[in-house]
Amino acid sequence: MQTHRGKLPKPDPRKIAAQIAADKRWGKEIERATHQGIINIADTSLDCYVLTDGRRIISQTSIMSILGRSQSSGRRTRNDNRPPFLEANNLLPYITPELKVQLQRVQYRVGDEKQEKSGYNAEILPRICNVYMDAEEDEVLTQNQKPAAAASRRVVKALSLVGITALVDEATGYQETRAKDELQKLLDAYIVEEFRPWVRTFPETFFKEIYRLHGWDFTPGDHHHPQYVGKIINKYIYDAMPAGVLDRLRELNPKNEHGNRSRKHHQHLADDVGVTHLEGQIQQVIALMKASDDKDQFDRLFNKATKRDSPVQQMLEF
Repeated sequence: MQTHRGKLPKPDPRKIAAQIAADKRWGKEIERATHQGIINIADTSLDCYVLTDGRRIISQTSIMSILGRSQSSGRRTRNDNRPPFLEANNLLPYITPELKVQLQRVQYRVGDEKQEKSGYNAEILPRICNVYMDAEEDEVLTQNQKPAAAASRRVVKALSLVGITALVDEATGYQETRAKDELQKLLDAYIVEEFRPWVRTFPETFFKEIYRLHGWDFTPGDHHHPQYVGKIINKYIYDAMPAGVLDRLRELNPKNEHGNRSRKHHQHLADDVGVTHLEGQIQQVIALMKASDDKDQFDRLFNKATKRDSPVQQMLEF
């Protein structure tokens, strides 16, 4: 069957009504895809979708395929609802509480098709890769799992900071149907003028990788870092957020006469949007740093990934 790319044709309203009625009888609520596309990454084609509520989804089959996992295992569901690509017990210590919350399987239909499909929020793909890379670093992977770790490194190198959401939007054509003021609305949703209480946001692994790439000595538990680390955070974290976010944060959190800021920028990010994106950005940067042997390699991958004058899919062509 040929795969449609872009915005899907308007579904047959009679079929939709019948499916909704049937779903209600079974107590189900199935989302519907409005856009469909394919992302080519790490020699694998990922089927991706945009649902009616705007969520970007990658099919479960595609995630299994890109990790080199058996498709048959994708039919199993564990009692703890872990997805089949993270079902092994030796991976459990590397599944963060935040990722566990996001590992909710999504059931959806394409257009007016009757068949249900299974997938996951596209934004968790780099975090899934982090699980395998962290487990590999601790040398706890089985021989059968090592190909998945190798695939994860290829994926994070390809994705880096392009953003899986941007890839899905381009592949499905959804970027052309977004409201023109979506970016401004997103910016408004990112920032709050009243700052939040400070909580640890950047994990120690983030700083450990920075020190490793720069050849600096790292002392676990030492939270005092060179001023240059702040510039690194601005460049690779805040500058990668929507245009205007960092400038607005600087306005809300200016430097004093001594050149210091009274708060951390992330204290002005909104919990539901800004902090969520920040945490995802941090995880993506950690994954990219782990995949790099030194600072120069990291910079090359970062610069290639954030190149603005090429379509995002072209950024995957190393």
